Amino acid sequence: MSEQLHEEHRARMYERVQRDGLDSLAEHEALEYLLFLSIPRQDTNELAHRLIKHFGSFCAVMEASEEELQKVKGVGPKSARLIVSVAAFGRYYAQRKRRPQISLERTENAIEYVKPLFFGLQNERFYIIVLDDQCKPLKDLFMAEGVPNRVTIDMRKLLRDVARTNGTCAILAHNHPTGLPLPSQKDIMTTLAVMRTLSQLGVPVLDHIIVAGEDACSMAQRGCMPEDEGGGILLSAASRG
Repeated sequence: MSEQLHEEHRARMYERVQRDGLDSLAEHEALEYLLFLSIPRQDTNELAHRLIKHFGSFCAVMEASEEELQKVKGVGPKSARLIVSVAAFGRYYAQRKRRPQISLERTENAIEYVKPLFFGLQNERFYIIVLDDQCKPLKDLFMAEGVPNRVTIDMRKLLRDVARTNGTCAILAHNHPTGLPLPSQKDIMTTLAVMRTLSQLGVPVLDHIIVAGEDACSMAQRGCMPEDEGGGILLSAASRG
């Protein structure tokens, strides 16, 4: 395809998106359109098809890492960085759209607050949402990132970071990129370890939210928050709406 044909094709794509929106594009066309930004004078249609064939879907392409993307023929650092940045900016935007002054005492509010933290992620991440006396968020503390099914938390860092916030209670949150939003035995044990650590600061853990895509689970609501050493429930599910 000559340079003039490239320009004409891109002009038609721009006009189509302006007229009908991105929703009018097939998955490979949307990816082709995005790649216009990083590959200004080449046909990106073939590369878009190659990416979707390699990863299986448009969403899987957008959720891939820079390293994974560059394994596909024709994808250079600039294109890989562009694709990764789209998901990152989407996550950033979703986090900034949250209402920071809303109380997270209700489970529904807590779930809606933490879900944007995990938008488009393929590895597990663990956060502590530090709250004030009215259960309003003071700070989202990013604690660790792992692999798709495992994350390791540095308890000394956790204790130090929470102590600096002057928070009075907290909610834990992590994601299951490759599974269901249901607590595993390891999740329960990790929750107990964090609760014991934060008890040194007098900071109770109100809940642990697990996110998997658009779904989420509250461990407190399910009644599976761990017990303390004396056998008592550190937080009753009935204490949250």
